[in-house]
Amino acid sequence: MAVASSSKTVRRFMRKFNITGSIIPELHYYVDLTPQLDKLMALVGEGTYFVVNRPRQFGKTTMLKFFAQRLRASGNFAPALFSFQSFTQRPDITEPEFYNPVAKSIFTELVSTADATAAPANDSAVNSRHDFFAWLGKICAQRKVVLLIDEVDAIPDNVVIGFLANLREMFLERWRRPAPHAVALAGVHDIKNLQARYRDETKSLGSASPFNIAIDYVIPPFSRENIRDYYAQHTADTGQAFDEQVITRVHELTSGYPWLVSALAKRLVEEVVPDRTATINIHHLDEAVQRFLRENNTHFDSLIKHAYEPNLQPIVIDLLQGRHYPFTPFDPALNRLALYGVIRAGETNGCVIGNRIYEQVLFASFHRVMASQMLGGDATAGVVDAEGRLDFRRVLDKFQTFMKAKGAQVVRSGEFKEATGQLLLLSYLDLLVNGKGWTFKEVQSGEGRIDVICCYKKQKEIVELKLWYGEQRYDQGLNQLLRYLESESLDRGYLVVFDRREVAKEYTFSEHQVDEKKIFAWVV
Repeated sequence: MAVASSSKTVRRFMRKFNITGSIIPELHYYVDLTPQLDKLMALVGEGTYFVVNRPRQFGKTTMLKFFAQRLRASGNFAPALFSFQSFTQRPDITEPEFYNPVAKSIFTELVSTADATAAPANDSAVNSRHDFFAWLGKICAQRKVVLLIDEVDAIPDNVVIGFLANLREMFLERWRRPAPHAVALAGVHDIKNLQARYRDETKSLGSASPFNIAIDYVIPPFSRENIRDYYAQHTADTGQAFDEQVITRVHELTSGYPWLVSALAKRLVEEVVPDRTATINIHHLDEAVQRFLRENNTHFDSLIKHAYEPNLQPIVIDLLQGRHYPFTPFDPALNRLALYGVIRAGETNGCVIGNRIYEQVLFASFHRVMASQMLGGDATAGVVDAEGRLDFRRVLDKFQTFMKAKGAQVVRSGEFKEATGQLLLLSYLDLLVNGKGWTFKEVQSGEGRIDVICCYKKQKEIVELKLWYGEQRYDQGLNQLLRYLESESLDRGYLVVFDRREVAKEYTFSEHQVDEKKIFAWVV
């Protein structure tokens, strides 16, 4: 059972948040996988063949590892967990070079848990596909074998069709011939996308998929409760607590993507707040996010690589600019972006960027192209004061000046939408803080409410964006901003209202004082 170890257990090593490789319970904190394992046990109990498709570093390998342990502990199944990763970049592999190592991996897994009377048949004679599946059938006649195959994407093109087709045949004929009791294939791509790699004139799959007997199992992202329990293990081990506001914000920023949740926690406790007597608060998280977004890592590199694929890049830019795409798995480009984690289905079933961290990374990658098209020139000069702080009032004064000069042109280029104003301001702010901070779209509603946080070095500013719908909506924007200032412990904030009216439009600036809070407001 995959549950966090008790804090009273004596350990040789202090556990850590892990972001490389699979989880080792004695060394790493981890999320309780019991609900997932229960569902997988039910699938195996029914003799199901299934696929597990999630982006890189979403926890597939860890889940399979814990699941193999659960299967062994049950005493009812003989799991064989192995990976195709060693076959990466081997397009010319021969049948013996593929099937013999696979047989050895299965043999090693099964013999380690078998008693002397139930040892699996030796794998030494496996040198072809025919040999392999004949050998596998003999093993399956002795026990309920469950194949757990990780990194299935790495299977070479010239063996994948035969391998999957034979597994399918064993499944369909298992009522009269021995076959694996259950099979799980884990990878980034689903079987349909895997077929797309090798569907050509010389390698036809015919009308049927070689693995259309499998169902999908979706690993859920971390919930807020998962993150709370996950971080609480660190608190139990060290005494260092996390404010509840941190838990909520991490969930909002990551949408529960496991690697991102772990990476932020690791940076918080190892770099930003190494003092175990200090409670981790929202300001520490802001600093961790700034550092995180400035670093180069293979996770972000992979995200950007996929977003820049020629047939996918226009969609990503459109989504960053606020264009609506209905989410459908039947669109090949959208399905591919979803498989890579670049996008997901939003609450209204439209496409949204996978999470807010990804949104910021992709925006930083694409923003110069988008900003240069709209802003042009250097609109950012003279906004840093003698102490090295952004003069944020002057920042937005200059933005208003830009809108006076070029705003009409932007509006005439198409119907001015909330996302257009959002992109203009975010592009402008990102040019200012590039390399020294980050800008982040915080909240967006159907009524045009868009909140932006801009961090520059140790400075933090909040901007509320609105479309002009009259004085009442203007006052609502002021009140919303006051609530944000209170929750973020800030004493000043900024309101930018985009007025789309062609008649009676005025570019105005005003100041509002409410108790100890000051709000600066622009109509542009």
